[in-house]
Amino acid sequence: MKYKIFFIVPLILLLAAHGMGADRVVSLATTEWEPYVGENMENYGFTSEIIAEAFRRVGYEVEYNFKPPKRVMADVESGEYDAGYPAYYSDERARRFDYSNPFAEGPLGFYKRKDRNISYRTLRDLTPYKIGVCLGFAYPKEFETADYLKKEVARDEKANLRKLAKRRIDLFITDKLAAKAAINQFVPEGKAVLEFMEPPLEVRKLYLIFGKRRGNRQTLKDFNTGLKMIIKDGTVKRIMKKHGLE
Repeated sequence: MKYKIFFIVPLILLLAAHGMGADRVVSLATTEWEPYVGENMENYGFTSEIIAEAFRRVGYEVEYNFKPPKRVMADVESGEYDAGYPAYYSDERARRFDYSNPFAEGPLGFYKRKDRNISYRTLRDLTPYKIGVCLGFAYPKEFETADYLKKEVARDEKANLRKLAKRRIDLFITDKLAAKAAINQFVPEGKAVLEFMEPPLEVRKLYLIFGKRRGNRQTLKDFNTGLKMIIKDGTVKRIMKKHGLE
């Protein structure tokens, strides 16, 4: 579905600050990934609100388009949409997209069953286990290149969490907050039997990715300018606090 958020800013201020009117629209592709973004969440989730406010500060309207996960990058790369989010960084993606400055971050690591005594110091310690991964996700390079690990692909977090609860896999590598939201909403049987292994493997930054087209370069630069503004004045912290994340 397609949504627009319109921000009313005095035209004279926009003209003075940016040398143009308020009719610039940036089209964004995103997907359901609570608590970061969701079609039925307040302002489509805290990441959507941060992005909208950053663009608003530099005179843009934002159009949201919710797509299946595998379509977001393909549609941004093809030029159907200007940018997509929330995206992890990977070297492979950086060859295909231009990255914004990071606007949020999330803990990534392993979920396991509470009744399994699994621990590790290095990834090689996880060699005996079958690890669930999601189709199309970018994982830390150390994990991506660990061909000695047994990785089993499923379409999304819900499918992996259900497989973990049913003992069909031993571990699931995922964002801690996204998995918790999926358990609460879709996999209630997981509440009593699944847990996140602390500490996280990595705290991963989240980005807006733009298709590598000349017309997007200024939009990317403008977004980074607006993002710096709302980080500096505390708006990002206020948004996260409002969504219960600070």
